[in-house]
Amino acid sequence: MTTRAGLEAEAIIRLTDGIEPREVRAILVQCLAGDLAPSDAIGRMLAESGAATVRLAIDDVTHRAATISRASDMLVQDRVDELTQVFVEMVAAIKEINEGTTTRPRPELPFRPPESGEPGAAHSAE
Repeated sequence: MTTRAGLEAEAIIRLTDGIEPREVRAILVQCLAGDLAPSDAIGRMLAESGAATVRLAIDDVTHRAATISRASDMLVQDRVDELTQVFVEMVAAIKEINEGTTTRPRPELPFRPPESGEPGAAHSAE
């Protein structure tokens, strides 16, 4: 009889097999095993490789979970869904931040001449 942990491990192997780079796959395995929060996993994967690689790995695992998961894989599938949702939310937040910084004009500061003693103040010859 296979234990629940054994079934989870098999599911995780099926979902992550062949994902490269190995460092990203190892982080995904930790996340899908429940040992690492999705937001932490995403941060670590981004530190190991570029955003495009992380997105590809998450998309691949999500696709595999949708197409090759078994009924006994529900807990792992829930973890994949959570990882995907956190990633989508992070991408949306970054996009919102980027749009906000490129479309919002910077407020102009009023001109204030430097006062005596401040750097840039004119020295009078007395």
